[in-house]
Amino acid sequence: MATPKKVVLLACGSFNPPTNMHLRMFELAKDHLQRSGKYSVIAGIMSPVGDWYGKKDLEKSKYRCEMVRRALKSNKWIRLDTWECEQPNWLRTKLVLDHHKEMLSNQANISVKCTPNKKRRKDRRNEDVIGSTDSSALQDNKDLSDVELKLLCGGDLLESFAVPNLWADEDIEDIVGNYGLVCITRNGSDPRKFIYESDVLTKHQDNIQIVTEWITNDVSSTKIRRALRRSESVKYLLQDTVIDYVREHGLYGAVCDNKYMETKSISPASSDIMDYLDEPQTQNEVITIVTKESASKSPRRSCEKLDSVSFPGSPRRFGSPSKLQKGVSPSASPRRLTTDEDDLDPESSGSPKSPLNQPCLTDIGTIVRRVRNYNLPGIFQPKKIQPK
Repeated sequence: MATPKKVVLLACGSFNPPTNMHLRMFELAKDHLQRSGKYSVIAGIMSPVGDWYGKKDLEKSKYRCEMVRRALKSNKWIRLDTWECEQPNWLRTKLVLDHHKEMLSNQANISVKCTPNKKRRKDRRNEDVIGSTDSSALQDNKDLSDVELKLLCGGDLLESFAVPNLWADEDIEDIVGNYGLVCITRNGSDPRKFIYESDVLTKHQDNIQIVTEWITNDVSSTKIRRALRRSESVKYLLQDTVIDYVREHGLYGAVCDNKYMETKSISPASSDIMDYLDEPQTQNEVITIVTKESASKSPRRSCEKLDSVSFPGSPRRFGSPSKLQKGVSPSASPRRLTTDEDDLDPESSGSPKSPLNQPCLTDIGTIVRRVRNYNLPGIFQPKKIQPK
């Protein structure tokens, strides 16, 4: 059985921003080539186009490269290459392919002085010339001389060959004839029909691998940018690390929205709640709520005398029992209590008509709901309360 040919996949594009579909293309191409038994994909390269490309809404290359780097953070066989975007002028795709082919040839000619240990191999992940540390190609650099470099693209790029004055005829001949294409189908495109209608592509059709995407996914960078401008969610369309970077730098008109951020709700009135004592529950316990704030800061409430009610099995809340006024039953409904004699002055209270130290009309159910809204789980979790 013939030994499979080693292949490196190169994807050129703006990656503005890099979507999950860009990464998915590499996986589809790898599965297709290796399933045939003729090829063994050892690495993948993503090469963002330079700022001179002049495409609408094209972010600066430093942002796009960082987004690609973050998208590939957990990937072991695909790497980012910044050579193309670092050039002072826009480069044709053929020149980018020529550069990477030369780099592979140079790597094949480098003699290996020592075998890197396990830790060094791990640290050099995504930094090797061909972008893979666990590939069999690294076992012997001389094997890289037989590596084939193929251009990975979508069906739209293949059809762009027919656009007048967009591609040079000699470049198409060289790319398809000397390198080869791995084309991923997309909705609304028929690459096989386009190959049939092109004399150049028909001539080199053996060098064109058509990969059918059965799990269709019409994700595009254009739609992602539109969603970001409209403050719509793009989760599961981009890597989370890329989404965080886009919001951090405000790319594509994205605005930091609270619905994407994990925040802890803080009770605005938590300072008004007294501490609970963690004591075992006993029968016929009475719950009494005491606030720290004086009556002068309390809104006007209409109050009236209520009968004393005790509730079994409820946690106890203590204020300052020793300072309760005479004649006030500790078993009554929640009371508004003060400990400062100055606060007993109706003129300073701001609510002279509200009698102090009188039972409030607030029922126990309202109190339970308010405490629950204070986000204090585990502190006050009353059971179903029935008056005894």
